[in-house]
Amino acid sequence: MREGNHKGWNAWHLQSGPLELIFVPQVGGRIMGMMWRGHDLCFTQPEREGHVEDLSAIQDLHAKKSEMGFPLWGGDKTWLAPQTRWTDGVPFLDLDSGHYDLTIEQDGPEVVVVRMTSQVCRETGVQITRTVTVSSDMNGWIVTHRLFNAGSNETQWGVWDVNMVLKPGQVFLPRGASSQYPNGVKTFAEEGESVHVRDTVVSELESLPVIRCTDPKAFKFGVDAQEGWMLAVLEVAGLGLVGYRKQVQVYRDKPYGHGCIAEVYNSDRYPYFEMEIHGPVVSLKPGESFEIDERQALFDLSRWPQSEDEVRQHLERRS
Repeated sequence: MREGNHKGWNAWHLQSGPLELIFVPQVGGRIMGMMWRGHDLCFTQPEREGHVEDLSAIQDLHAKKSEMGFPLWGGDKTWLAPQTRWTDGVPFLDLDSGHYDLTIEQDGPEVVVVRMTSQVCRETGVQITRTVTVSSDMNGWIVTHRLFNAGSNETQWGVWDVNMVLKPGQVFLPRGASSQYPNGVKTFAEEGESVHVRDTVVSELESLPVIRCTDPKAFKFGVDAQEGWMLAVLEVAGLGLVGYRKQVQVYRDKPYGHGCIAEVYNSDRYPYFEMEIHGPVVSLKPGESFEIDERQALFDLSRWPQSEDEVRQHLERRS
């Protein structure tokens, strides 16, 4: 671990072989950079690079949201699901745009553990902690998402991890055996051109749905599978094909905020798509917490997956 700068922000850099994770705790406790062999795979919103919001003195959050609009920022962050319960149609400011406290729990040659903790959200009473663990015997890294109810009333939310990844790429997803959606894929009709482009951007590799994210069109699709994973194949200029996977435990007896375990959103304004994975919606009484581990990894690829078996082999492979 070392302190440094990233696109104008104060940052912490974690180096592990070809992988470098860049933490910007000042802006929603994000992993703002995800470097592989010197190539950053994360999108950041150009207009907001280096900017920091001081929310501590803001009394009227509604007015501040109106002023800011929907801040994309970029990188990998934890949101609360479902989106339909967001106020003003944008993420909760204290959690998404506010300052997180960063502590380095371990910084040894074999294990590094970084913890970023939000302030208590004034809108929900929830405090988010994101703990990132990298070790020499681990394939990739683990993000442990923790929701803590610091409020005075019972609340219900789900962990929603979102990473903005640079295009172009394709995302492979599991299909639920008893899915409630056509061909196992939910179309988010309210998101851009999802209904109109489904036949051109959603395909199949044997039983797996595949989402193509190349064009500047807004759409979103998701799956309600019994398996908690998603695999992107990214075309990186100057490097070739890179695999990026996210994996999480599925709670089959609990509801999910959007009815999906994994979702893909493609932007029409900027060159990114989102890799989104969910935990279940849980009820938390005051003082209660819930946490879930999400495993992420990057690795080199020599070719596009040719079969479902090949995709599944990549779910376990090392860098």
